[in-house]
Amino acid sequence: MERSLIKEVNKKNMTARVNSSKVLPMVFPNFFGVKKRDNLNWETLIGEKGIPVMADVVSYDSEAPVKTREVVNKMSGDIPKISIKRGMNEKDFNSYVNLAKDVQGDQGLKDLLDTVFADLDFCNNGVRSRTEFLAIQAMSKAEISLGKTNNGAGIVTEKVVDFGVPSANKTGVTTPWATIASAKPLDDIEDYIEKIFADTGRIIKYVIMRSDDFKNVKRSTDTINKVKAYLNSKDNFMVTKTTINAYLAELEMPVQIVVVNTSVRNESKNNTRTIINPWEQYRVLFVEDLKIGDIQHGPIATENSAEIQKIATMVKQDFVLLTKWGTLDPYKEWTMAEANAFPVLNDPTGLFYLRVDQAAWA
Repeated sequence: MERSLIKEVNKKNMTARVNSSKVLPMVFPNFFGVKKRDNLNWETLIGEKGIPVMADVVSYDSEAPVKTREVVNKMSGDIPKISIKRGMNEKDFNSYVNLAKDVQGDQGLKDLLDTVFADLDFCNNGVRSRTEFLAIQAMSKAEISLGKTNNGAGIVTEKVVDFGVPSANKTGVTTPWATIASAKPLDDIEDYIEKIFADTGRIIKYVIMRSDDFKNVKRSTDTINKVKAYLNSKDNFMVTKTTINAYLAELEMPVQIVVVNTSVRNESKNNTRTIINPWEQYRVLFVEDLKIGDIQHGPIATENSAEIQKIATMVKQDFVLLTKWGTLDPYKEWTMAEANAFPVLNDPTGLFYLRVDQAAWA
């Protein structure tokens, strides 16, 4: 193991690269913060939040009444390792050498750096994509499971990681939203928000769903009729998220529909690649706040190793550690990205789910 075989690879250039537009945008930062832990365990508290209990009106000469504490349960688990590696072989390296000879001007330098850091971009985005998958699965299902179809050559979970959302917080609809002619998705949303408030006192502000489920909301005959009446329109018009949110606001419901549109790509052991939408279809999430959790991440063994720092170049962005090094036999330039990270739902009792393809949650 040697330091990088490529002269352009140094800490300054690597830092600039991971802060550039080559880092693909992800959805999970809209809903998850980043929380550092000193160990490799994630944890969350269940039952910690909720509507406050009122104090009592008492006489001046009496003691303050003692109220009971809510039972708070702690859920925890091991933070797993997420990692990906790719190598530049001798043929690729010769292509880099030939390109480096002909560099002229800004465009030539850009092309050279794109060649040098292609594997860095690939690995960095790979770890972030896996984080995207885990976080969006946790959001849409309140659980995570890893299998052969969604975790390539990695581990397969023996059981589902369940974040402890109460079964009472999960329900379904009478008429599936895909039944465009008879479904009433806006009524379903309104009724469920009212039920949540009546049962728990929580005021829902956001209704989150994937794009194809929202498409069914827009196309519903009942939605079109409701929005047309709201706009007092006899002409053709386009039903959009803006007009639907405006209609809901007119009902004095301080709620916004948020549409999640994301995809990741899984590569199996035999190198077959498949596109996956991490948000489970037909699951709609109702929440008080858009920040519903944190990406909890722990220490990475190689990060603080003085010996490895002597023979490799490392840069860390958020929770992702990126490392580049070279080997002489075989002649290869290696790039690796790794993270000890896991998404955690911070207030599971404050998450409410509507399954829009059937009456019961399953």
